[in-house]
Amino acid sequence: MSTETDAFLTEIVPQQQAADSAIHDGDAGPRLALWSQNDPLTLFGASLSGSGRAELEPMFHNVASWFSHSDSFDLEIIAAGLSGDLAYTVGYEHSITTVEGTPRKYSLRVTHVYRREDGAWRIVHRHADFPTAEASVPLPPGRADPMTGERPVMVKETEAFLAEILPKQRDMTVALHKGDVTARIALWSHTDPTTLFGAHISGVGWNDLEPKFRQEARRFEGATGFEFEVVAAAASGSLAYIVGLEHSHAVVDGVPADYTMRTTHVYRREDGAWRIVHRHSDLIPVQRSR
Repeated sequence: MSTETDAFLTEIVPQQQAADSAIHDGDAGPRLALWSQNDPLTLFGASLSGSGRAELEPMFHNVASWFSHSDSFDLEIIAAGLSGDLAYTVGYEHSITTVEGTPRKYSLRVTHVYRREDGAWRIVHRHADFPTAEASVPLPPGRADPMTGERPVMVKETEAFLAEILPKQRDMTVALHKGDVTARIALWSHTDPTTLFGAHISGVGWNDLEPKFRQEARRFEGATGFEFEVVAAAASGSLAYIVGLEHSHAVVDGVPADYTMRTTHVYRREDGAWRIVHRHSDLIPVQRSR
């Protein structure tokens, strides 16, 4: 990691550790203080999704009410990056706490995006889900409607980024659903750190990801429809991110399937071109629990 990224982690990780330890003990205050007051804000939580400060604030208080008697909380960072006024982290949260009166021990895969505001880093997006090997979901169930809050107008820098990247991202996904991984390999960075928290597979580093991408493509046999719904996005310096919903109609493992994925993509500009360095995707919690 760069010196600038190291300094960012030195500043933010203790704050985040304290905030998430508190919410697992029933106190949402530190988390609310660490999150930005300014939209766009988005949450793809392990049980709930939302957007906009007005929606997220009561949601965080609700989440805090599930927890009590936190015994331990640890944040394990596996990748991070920073440019301009944007930063991101990828990692795991390991918790031992009491959920609605029952002692629980579990881990979450987590992606956070941060925006620098008045010299301080604030969270603007969180994507959290259970690792693919997790057998059970110990949190209260989520809701079917994944997003209901405000979705602010994009600034020009972000609009230019989206105009460039969205057609490529769509072509990449449609090709993948037809079993062709070429576009995905071309759009992803081959320079680490690169990370994947996929709906079925996870990986760290390009040497790990490339064969997994090829293997995943073999699961698909055709696409009858695909739509990508942008929920939030921003670009600053050489870093950008997109939060959205992928609505797919495809043949997976020989079976026609209609499904919606919550997705977070982080992009890094390399030699004048945007490249994906992180993807976090999962079915919305209600779909996953059925």
